[in-house]
Amino acid sequence: MDDRTIARTQARMIRAAISDAGLGVHELWEEYRRSGGEVDELEVDAYLHHALHLVPRHRDSLARITNRMVPGARVPCSRDLRPIDGRSET
Repeated sequence: MDDRTIARTQARMIRAAISDAGLGVHELWEEYRRSGGEVDELEVDAYLHHALHLVPRHRDSLARITNRMVPGARVPCSRDLRPIDGRSET
């Protein structure tokens, strides 16, 4: 799976988890900022709607925060979605 596909998969899973929990992007972003996140709310919203690509470090932070905020959420980090040998497809 290439990085763009991984990013879209994570975004879709985050969006579904927060939506199912009755949360919005703003609540996710606030917790992300409190945890030291560097991306602004508009960028997080754009990422979750596949309009902006975020690097794995920011995406993985959002995934971990989603998992903390939403009981039962299991959004994987990007390394968990990469091929077993660790190489990225091109």
